[in-house]
Amino acid sequence: MSGRSINIRQLILESHLWLGISAMVCTWGTFVLLQQAVPFRYLGFILAGTVFIYTYHGIQTRKAGEKMPEDDEPIATGILWFVCLLGGIGSMILYLTLDHMVQVFMLFPAAMAILYVVPLYKGRRLKDYPFIKIAAVVLTWTIITYAIPVQKISEWTTNWGYHFLMLDRLLFFFALAIPFDIRDIDFDREHSLKTIPNTIGVENSQNLALFSIFLAAGFMTMGFDLLGLEDMVRIGILAVYILIGVVIIQLKYRPGKTYYGWVIDGFLLLYGLSILLLSR
Repeated sequence: MSGRSINIRQLILESHLWLGISAMVCTWGTFVLLQQAVPFRYLGFILAGTVFIYTYHGIQTRKAGEKMPEDDEPIATGILWFVCLLGGIGSMILYLTLDHMVQVFMLFPAAMAILYVVPLYKGRRLKDYPFIKIAAVVLTWTIITYAIPVQKISEWTTNWGYHFLMLDRLLFFFALAIPFDIRDIDFDREHSLKTIPNTIGVENSQNLALFSIFLAAGFMTMGFDLLGLEDMVRIGILAVYILIGVVIIQLKYRPGKTYYGWVIDGFLLLYGLSILLLSR
């Protein structure tokens, strides 16, 4: 039974089902925060698309002989291809049902996902360029979880409250992305991928992540003030940010590799739940 449970846990991580669920709940909470109707087909698209894209990336990494760090025995490639196929079919069907403007917005994340593993120039992928990996991740997730929910609000381009929340979300994802670069520091050095941790060091990277989440809290507070959003929700999100800070500090103890998948990705779930549970 224990072996089976470990395999199921590893499958959830390697198929990125946990990340997909967490991102879906984060986006759901954002729609509620912005007092917008929740388009459940879009949430389903996020889940299916995340499973498809991230699992495909993982398979391509294996094919290239680039072994990523793992704690448990990796899932068979054939199983991952099956999960990837299901995610691809589901995301394509759901994409066709989305509003035209959402489809247009999704072109950038789609291009980033493809160019991340497909050679762009002289055999180099997007992730082979210095610091591009973290920038692509941060911009893509900000578009998916915030820009698309907010774009239906007519005054969002002129109201600084929405701009502050955009900065909050960018810094939130930046703070969460740095720990993954810390996790992959040996892998990135081995494959000559220039990232923040292997440029300024682990400790300085932790400090940068802490500073980012501190700034995110500040911009979030200013955005809430300008938009008149609920104080209980603000307190809930601040509590999530404090927990993120604690986890970032704990990275100096070099926790197991799966810790990052469950805990760091799980903060997207916690962020969304804090809004859904505390909103009136």
